[in-house]
Amino acid sequence: MTEENGHPAARRGRPRSTGDAERRQAILRAAHEAFVELGFAGTTTAIVAARAKVSKRTIYESFADKTAMFAAVIREHQHLILDLPRPPDENLPLLDTMIRLFRLDIDEDAERSREAILNLMTKESVLFPELSDYLYETEAIRSREALIEWLQEEASRGRIVVEDPAVYAGMLMDIVFGALLPRRRLQRAPDRALRREHIKKRLEIFLRGIHAGGAAPRP
Repeated sequence: MTEENGHPAARRGRPRSTGDAERRQAILRAAHEAFVELGFAGTTTAIVAARAKVSKRTIYESFADKTAMFAAVIREHQHLILDLPRPPDENLPLLDTMIRLFRLDIDEDAERSREAILNLMTKESVLFPELSDYLYETEAIRSREALIEWLQEEASRGRIVVEDPAVYAGMLMDIVFGALLPRRRLQRAPDRALRREHIKKRLEIFLRGIHAGGAAPRP
């Protein structure tokens, strides 16, 4: 295309970097859907490419292999598992902070999405231990480490006494995710609401046990 003066017309449209970012997000959405539906073994780059409406070559421009793509999907959904880091000036009671930190205040759709990603991580890590190793080595999963850092920050602010952050972080992970990963999936909204309330009560007991502030039971 040329302008009236004979010079080449400037190419219009969005910058290439924007297009690349949008394609990457489309690939991640398609990969997430495929991994949840078909599992790691059943998902191929061809399936993801077809769902994302891109070529396999485009996928390999963003991800070295299927394992790297899986790790990127997990990393993309970490916000559904832990809302960390917290705002530096946050001054809520500790229980309220933990409710937000562990995403116990999300809506029904987000809760279902969290359950799907937690089940995916758990199932595939058992089936493919090397995949689990890769997720931790690349820090696609670092929930425990992030929780340790938060406990240390709260201790430095004088809001909590932490004798061993690693032990406390492990206890909190068991309290919350032990309940969020039941053997039987909860289909009814009232059952999910009751589970959230039980987790909150467990957190109250934890805070009372370590004599932390902000753990008074709610009316």
